[in-house]
Amino acid sequence: MVIVFVCLLCCHTGDVASKRGGKLCSVDKANVLDVSQLWRDVVTDIITKEFPDVDLSHMYVDNAAMQLIRWPKQFDTIVTGNIFGDILSDEASMLVGSLGMLPSASIGESGPGVFEPCHGSAPDIAGQDKANPLALILSAAMMLKYDLDRPEEADLLERAVESVLDEGLRTADIKQEGDGCKLVGCIEMGKAVADIVSTIDVAVEV
Repeated sequence: MVIVFVCLLCCHTGDVASKRGGKLCSVDKANVLDVSQLWRDVVTDIITKEFPDVDLSHMYVDNAAMQLIRWPKQFDTIVTGNIFGDILSDEASMLVGSLGMLPSASIGESGPGVFEPCHGSAPDIAGQDKANPLALILSAAMMLKYDLDRPEEADLLERAVESVLDEGLRTADIKQEGDGCKLVGCIEMGKAVADIVSTIDVAVEV
């Protein structure tokens, strides 16, 4: 399961949702905040007009925070404002064990986006071979899917990440005592993903 949080213009939100499962949940606090009432109206208007095939739903932010823990698989793409998005994305990071597993993207109206790990830099472990490279690799997959329109190559990277996790490789941030998995560093984890990528066939348009 992958949940995408989108904190940007609705036109981009609809595009992201249409490239995924076609399911979009808009999170707000329209029962209390006037600005959230406007948010809901704008999201509804744009998505229903420009992306009629996207299944749009709405949820209050407090309920969304609970539902992420109760039943995360109900979500595919979530659109919300920056404040709510910051809170919910950090909460969601614990569903996969670490911020080191979360990719992110900053996509504007035109031009290339910026794709990077959700957690940003980690200067406290710089040069120690401890960082989890999977968020960066998954950020590259998002770039391929949403910016470069290369979904096959994006799928290849995502499958490779799933494979190394299935093989039981773990960096320190996602390693748990007694889990039977192998503790590896950033370099070994990255190499394991690269090795799997080299063995997967993908149809590439030239």
